[in-house]
Amino acid sequence: MHSDQQHPRDPHDPPDSPRPRHQPDQAGHTGAPTPTGALRDGPGSADPVPRTRTPDGGVSGDASSGALTLTNPTDIIATLPYLVGEPPDPGVVVLAIRGRGVHSVFCGDLDRMDTAPDPMRRAAAPVAAALSEGCTALAVVAYGPPERVTPYVDTLLAAARTRGLGVVDALRVTGGRYWSYTCASAGCCPAEGTLVNVDGSTVPASAVLHGIVPAPPFHATMADIARVRALLTPVDGEERAAMDAAADRAATRARELSARGAGGALTDRGVPAALAAVRSEREGEAVTDRDELAWLGVYLTETRVRDEVWARITAEAAPVHQALWSRVTRHLPADQRAAPASLLAVAAWQRGDEALAAAALDVALTAEPGYSMAVLMSRALAWGLPVERWREFTPRWLMRGTGPPRD
Repeated sequence: MHSDQQHPRDPHDPPDSPRPRHQPDQAGHTGAPTPTGALRDGPGSADPVPRTRTPDGGVSGDASSGALTLTNPTDIIATLPYLVGEPPDPGVVVLAIRGRGVHSVFCGDLDRMDTAPDPMRRAAAPVAAALSEGCTALAVVAYGPPERVTPYVDTLLAAARTRGLGVVDALRVTGGRYWSYTCASAGCCPAEGTLVNVDGSTVPASAVLHGIVPAPPFHATMADIARVRALLTPVDGEERAAMDAAADRAATRARELSARGAGGALTDRGVPAALAAVRSEREGEAVTDRDELAWLGVYLTETRVRDEVWARITAEAAPVHQALWSRVTRHLPADQRAAPASLLAVAAWQRGDEALAAAALDVALTAEPGYSMAVLMSRALAWGLPVERWREFTPRWLMRGTGPPRD
């Protein structure tokens, strides 16, 4: 592994790309991390997002149970197919290390992250996640041309330095070669890069020996995205026309209330109406009345109404919320879909269906670019943050409580 030092500029790097200097790696992390603990499998990121791998699901375990041992940059690169499948390109994979094991893996697809508001802020999300899980160091592997990936890597490394996380290594893989962001030795890391020779690593043979298989290809998630987007297709034909008329009536009435100075009535009426809809759904009485669906769309434009619902989407309640808000999203006009689609994303995230969550966020941000709730949830999904951190992605007023409010 490399110490965390300034690296000579790659001739392909953009001239204005900053290179932060960092502290040396923390003691105990200059050697090889052994993948252990809760890892992420599956098809990459669903902004796309990888799913958490269970302890017996592939590359977990410890050194005594035959986990993969990483001793150099090639080993790090060689082990990624067993963690995230085919890494995204352009993309960034972050290994969060606790002790001498890889505790968590975060995978970001830059094509998707670039389209979201404040992508650089999202780039640093794995640092906070790693710290919250007791990790003490990171290893970073970026795939793609330097002008695309270096700003993200620099943001990650700067955040790690500021928060006191060590950096085992930070690599860029481009055109079959890798460069280190943390090594200044020309003998170890030449300016022209180092050929990625996975066959020279012991990782694949060790994986075969211990029955570890590569995770599903990253792009398998993209097919899943297409599947779930079909579930979000808006109603059309006569139903579309009838729903648009109902939505127009409800919106007109809401404007009249606001014009009379009674805008607060939307919140007063909206909270009990939204919670009643959730109860009906839970009791098997699906909300299908067009006027009721239309008024739910109006009520959810009130932040407090939306947040009262949001705060109640726990893992246990998620199936009910998913059924309700997917139906509301499909029936409302395009300009009213941001709130219900965001609620749907939270419910899907709680159920571990990151593909549906990502598709719902696409709908929300298409309806209203920059919609704050969707941006916040996108931050969680972009790096595969665990659903156990749900309370960090709920309304601020809930943080003062001890748990979700009751209906």
